[in-house]
This record gives sequence, C-alpha cells and structure tokens, in this order.
Amino acid sequence: MPKIIDVKKLQEVEVEIFKKVGFKESDAKIIAESLIYSDLRGIESHGVSNLPIYVKRAKLGLYNLSEDINIINKDISLLLIDGKNNMGQVAAYKAVEPLVNKAKKNGVAAAFIGNTNHCGSLGYYGNMIADNGCIFIGMTNAPASMAPWGGKVKFVGTNPLCITIPYNGQVINLDMATSTVAKGKIYVELSKGNKIPDNWAFDANGKPTTDPQEALKGTLHPIGGYKGFGLAMFIDIISGLLTGSSWGPDVGSLHNTLDRGQDVGIVFIAININDLMSMKEYNEKINSYIEKMKSVPKSDVNVEIMFPGEPELRRMGEHLKNGIPINDKTYEEVLEIAKEYNINFEE
Repeated sequence: MPKIIDVKKLQEVEVEIFKKVGFKESDAKIIAESLIYSDLRGIESHGVSNLPIYVKRAKLGLYNLSEDINIINKDISLLLIDGKNNMGQVAAYKAVEPLVNKAKKNGVAAAFIGNTNHCGSLGYYGNMIADNGCIFIGMTNAPASMAPWGGKVKFVGTNPLCITIPYNGQVINLDMATSTVAKGKIYVELSKGNKIPDNWAFDANGKPTTDPQEALKGTLHPIGGYKGFGLAMFIDIISGLLTGSSWGPDVGSLHNTLDRGQDVGIVFIAININDLMSMKEYNEKINSYIEKMKSVPKSDVNVEIMFPGEPELRRMGEHLKNGIPINDKTYEEVLEIAKEYNINFEE
C-alpha cells in the first residue's frame, strides 16, 4: 500500500532537501511546487519520484545552481533564453513572466529556452499562463527513447506537447507525451514490481514487451504509430535544434547521463485572448462549447465525457483533502535522503 503524505508536509520536506543540496531557497520552492503540481494530479512520473535523481545530479555538480537565466532578445516578442544549465523548472518558471508580458503587449509571444534540463510537467507552466488570460502551447525535447518509425534504435525522445486554455476559473489542459506513455511511467511500474501493457514499449529487438526492464533497454511506442514519431521529430527540431540545444540522441538522459547537463530545449508560446475577443465573450463561448461537448450522446451509460485534464483536476481535489499517495520505493528513497540531512519525514 502506498504511503499517504500531507501535501504541505511533503512540499516543505522537498524544499528543505533542495536547499540542503545547494539550491537557492526561491529555486527550491519552484522545483518543489512543480513536483507537488504533478503528484496532486496523480502524474507520479513527474512528481516526488524524481526527487532522488535531482538530488543525485545536484550532488554530482551537474546543475548550475548560481546563475539565473539570461534573456538574449529582450526587445522583441521572440524571446531567446539561455537557461544557464540550471534546473529546467527554474529556467521555465522564470521565462513565464516576461513571456506573458510580451504577449499582453503584442498579442502573441514565444520563449525559446536552451541549455537547460528536465522541467517536469509542462502543464505547471501552462496553468500559470492560462491564469493570465492567455492560451499556452508548450513543448520540450527529451532523451532519445523512440526509434524512427520502422527502426529499432532510439533517436527521439517522448517530446511532450501541452496546450492549456482558461476555462470557468480553472483550465482545460492537454499535456501529453508523443509516446503511448511517458518513460517515467515505466520507471514507476518498475519500482512497483509491475508488468506494463504490451503497447507501451518494444524490447531491444523491436518487439513488444510487458517487462519494464526490457522496455528500458529498448524503445517506447509512439502514440498513433508513425504519426506520433512525426510529432516527436518536429518538437525535437523546434525545441532542441532552434534553441541551440542538443537534439535526437545527443540529449542527455536524466537518469543515465551523469557527466554533464542534459542540454534540453523548451519552447513556450502565449496568445493573448483579449486581442482576439473580450474575455467575457470568450468565457461565454468556451462554457457553451464544453456544455455541448458533454451533452453528446454516450456510447456507454457508465462512461462520463470529460475534457482534457478533467480527471487530474478531480484527483487534485481528492489529494488536497486526503494527502498524496507515494509508492513504498519512492518513500524509502526520500526518507533516506531526508535522514541524511536531518530533516523529519517520518509518518
């Protein structure tokens, strides 16, 4: 059975751990908030399960903990940002405010963030931008884990795409990998000792597998077959190549590249809704859209029609009330790190 941890306590422990390994307090809070965002929504692969590897990489000196991002193009709506090899969460978070300001001034703006690392769930930043009355489109490249369609050797990452829009005081948030599942979910199932569905990954010979260890030696299955590979390829080009970051098989692995930064690229686009129509008109239209969508006749009386991200919003409410479930392996890893720094994490 997973351990259930109070949200506030978990976040406080995460902040203290990140401070102990050398992060500035403000940066530690950003990283912890990003992890909590994912765990509240039940996205285990991007939550506290990543804390041990972040700590390991920080101890190895693989993050630049001292410098802030550098915005190279300050006077145009196309922001080119050097992430300075800081944590991806830190670089991405600090890009949000200047991006929103440019979008509010010019209608649309884009931030091309290079020279950074794994940034967690893109929806975390999408929510912030949508809360400012903007539509968000975000993407990032990732370590190679999918083969070109028809191949059996890793070339592109799971390269996620996120689109977030304001809705009724909250958000509609599509946050998806271009593989059938994010690679982190395979690590989660491995940590639980579970098998995986046979449409998640291929083994090293390009054959479907249910063994998470064999899956990690092989390649992930792109969503929609060749279409998923096509999306991943273009996200790699836009967020990796165009930001001056690594791309394809040269992107560093969070877990296995332990001699350098990952050199990940991230792209955020913000579109100011108020330059297209008033927010009043937008809210009326989006409410009508969702209402009509949910009224479509159901294929099964037991199925509920939901918008993208709605299950996660509901899960967030449950976890805020009852606490965040953490699998035993992750709990023991975090507990060990907390003890190392004399931080109380006992239940």
